[in-house]
Amino acid sequence: MGLVSPIEEDVYLEESGFRRKKFVYDKRVHHSYIFVAGGEVYTVVFGSIKDEKTFQKIGYSLEPGMAFPHNGMSEVYFDIWIDRESFGDFRHVKFKGLAGGVVLEQVALAMLQHYQTFDIGGFVFQAASGGVADIDRKTSLEETYDYILGLKHEQRYNKKTGLPKGKPRKLLPDFLKVYKDDSTGRACYAVTSQ
Repeated sequence: MGLVSPIEEDVYLEESGFRRKKFVYDKRVHHSYIFVAGGEVYTVVFGSIKDEKTFQKIGYSLEPGMAFPHNGMSEVYFDIWIDRESFGDFRHVKFKGLAGGVVLEQVALAMLQHYQTFDIGGFVFQAASGGVADIDRKTSLEETYDYILGLKHEQRYNKKTGLPKGKPRKLLPDFLKVYKDDSTGRACYAVTSQ
């Protein structure tokens, strides 16, 4: 595990309601966007990836023929915030009503804010799976991400009633293109403007 430097920046973004913190971890600049949804505190972390070598070392790949963006990318991960030690466990959080959609919408808003503020070339992230990430989860994160990123469009049905469910709406604008690579057995996503 790399060393975490002290918080270098801590600002409240009045327009969006996020609190953004800047820190260095594992020799990479990170920004954390903190928000509250469904009575829980969450943080979305963006780790800078400045070059293709670092990108590949972490384990990501791009679509064949796609160049690594000259202005870099950010690796995204989000989780409920309990404490620093448990961050990254990616436990499933049960929500009442539509609170889960609110969380994902806030993550998408943080992504757009980060994209616009720091002029990055795109994002990469993985769908957490296995272990505590899947306990009590009816729909995998991979399937959820496929729907909200616009990669999946099939009608879904309630398993108990057989009635059609509402379709999740795509949360990112059309100028951002989404690519998925699951060739390694894990769902990795790249979101770019290319």
